[in-house]
Amino acid sequence: MSNNLSLSDIKTFVTIVSLGNLTKAAERLGSSRAHVSRQLSQLEKDLGVQLLIRTTRTQKLTEEGKAFYRTCSNSLEEIDKIASDIVDYNSSMVGNINVSSLGGVFGEEYVAKALAEFSLLYPKINVVLSFDSRHVDLMNEEYDVVIRAGELVDSQLVARPLMMMEMGLFASPEYLNRYGLVNSPDELNKHRCITGPISKWKFYNSEGDTKEVCVDSVMNCNNSRVLRQYALDGVGIIRLPYIYIQQDVEEKRLLSAITGWKISSSPINLLYNKHSFQPERLRVFIQFICDWFSNL
Repeated sequence: MSNNLSLSDIKTFVTIVSLGNLTKAAERLGSSRAHVSRQLSQLEKDLGVQLLIRTTRTQKLTEEGKAFYRTCSNSLEEIDKIASDIVDYNSSMVGNINVSSLGGVFGEEYVAKALAEFSLLYPKINVVLSFDSRHVDLMNEEYDVVIRAGELVDSQLVARPLMMMEMGLFASPEYLNRYGLVNSPDELNKHRCITGPISKWKFYNSEGDTKEVCVDSVMNCNNSRVLRQYALDGVGIIRLPYIYIQQDVEEKRLLSAITGWKISSSPINLLYNKHSFQPERLRVFIQFICDWFSNL
């Protein structure tokens, strides 16, 4: 017996038996009578047994054919049911969506609020949110989408832009009174810099010049709230998105620490795998998040 039985041949055999002859089976399957006959012959050859005794007028199942038909007929019904259930599930607004997002103010105020509104619209979809700044492998981990800052480096992923995050260098008035403003990125290593996950800072000026500085930090922390507090305490200069310390700047508890130079805004993207058959709940979720941020 061959180990490479064709599901198509098995389905053809079940259809022949169910309808009573090859001609009706060919019509049901949208095929020719000759092709259906060849499929049956191939299946018998692969099994090494005769399934049907055929004459020009009648057909009769052998004992082996009866046993094979019962099992295959039930199995095909189960396959059809499972396939139908999967199609229904795929197109319904139920199930889980696993999201990994950068945290801080962006995650806690923007992403969390967007997901809360989505949940009210689609209460049967369970969104699992994780704040994580590490690199996530969408192929090998359970996440459906990832929200990250920075340029896309993996061409295998789809990146949908959500917003541009304005970045800056900030310090307390007390720090700047003591150490002075930074006039050039080259001066940063003479200052007390506090870094987060990124220690290579990129700058540009109005004349089109760019500079990249690998910063020697006096303290390091991957939590934006802690970085903000360090700056408020006068410990040193921080690099943070403006939205994280907007109120501090407006109330002059923190000031811009550099003059003549700016840090390029950082793009925030929604990332997900390229695939043709995306579950409807995920497609709706992605579009909702993109629309939500576009309306900010």
